[in-house]
Amino acid sequence: MEDEKPREPHDPVAAAPPLARYTLVDTRDPELAREQIGRIFCPHDLNPVGPGAAALFKARHHSAAFGGLTLNFVSYGAEVEIDPGCLDRFFLLQVPLAGSALVRNGTHETLANVDRATLLSPAFPTRMVWDAGCEKLIVLVPRGLLEEHVIRVLDRIPRPFEFDPAIDLRRPRGAAIRSQVTLLQHLAESRDRPSAGTDVFERELASAFVTLLVGHMLERGGGTSLPQSQRVSVAPAHVRRAEEYIRAHLDSALTLPHLAEKSGSSMRSLQEGFRQFRESTISDFILAQRLDRWRTLILASDADAKVGDLALCVGLNHLGRAAAAYRARFGEAPSQTLRHRHR
Repeated sequence: MEDEKPREPHDPVAAAPPLARYTLVDTRDPELAREQIGRIFCPHDLNPVGPGAAALFKARHHSAAFGGLTLNFVSYGAEVEIDPGCLDRFFLLQVPLAGSALVRNGTHETLANVDRATLLSPAFPTRMVWDAGCEKLIVLVPRGLLEEHVIRVLDRIPRPFEFDPAIDLRRPRGAAIRSQVTLLQHLAESRDRPSAGTDVFERELASAFVTLLVGHMLERGGGTSLPQSQRVSVAPAHVRRAEEYIRAHLDSALTLPHLAEKSGSSMRSLQEGFRQFRESTISDFILAQRLDRWRTLILASDADAKVGDLALCVGLNHLGRAAAAYRARFGEAPSQTLRHRHR
């Protein structure tokens, strides 16, 4: 009996790129790519480099919300230089699927490839050069979410530090990180509705994944500290419990008495905790979380989605006021975000 012929790596059956149902960007225009991709990540410089790069350039960006994280597939088709500066609001895990990239984050320089990923700190400047064949799965982790996990793991406020962003995907922890990224990708792709992404099951998986990243970060930075330029403002446990409850129940009525009960504190103590450690009222914090989640759902939605329906999914019941708050926070109306997403 003849041996079965092995499948080629680029078999057409498996040719669809990751997260293809969540396409946000598909363009040959570098300026348009920079503007649109910057909406998901942050404003950045993006320049094709090398002979023929402008002709080869074809940006693809697919993006899906998942349990408070954002899963992304990005490729450019040509060699590019990318300079986002300090990421500030988020940590960024980049797992190359093909090709390579030279990644500088702070004082560290990593040649990332299919055997080596990078976890970028938001506190230090980042610059990258992707080769023409580079394709990456990228997980955006909100800074506050990861830092809360660090504090929970250490049970104390860590000292400042800078960690090595390189992740060896051939070692046990790196292999576990890669397998978890693949799992999250496959679960996002298998949803019945592409706009989903906030249920309890997904939040629990995302939380476990962030804890795995924290283990790498602490191991590579001495296990005792947070990023150096970070303003440490660690809220007491009752404030963090309230924050977690709010993020998990944005579609519910969130009253002060109920939040105080869930956090195990008095209403006054909870209000003072948010004011002191978050420089925000509880109502402003809830509104900001709902607006951020609303934007995430819009960016992950189908072209025929209704922004009003998505607002209701995150507890924004007064659409006129919600739209005004959205414009004030993001500089555009929610309907404009939807149009840009499908342009």
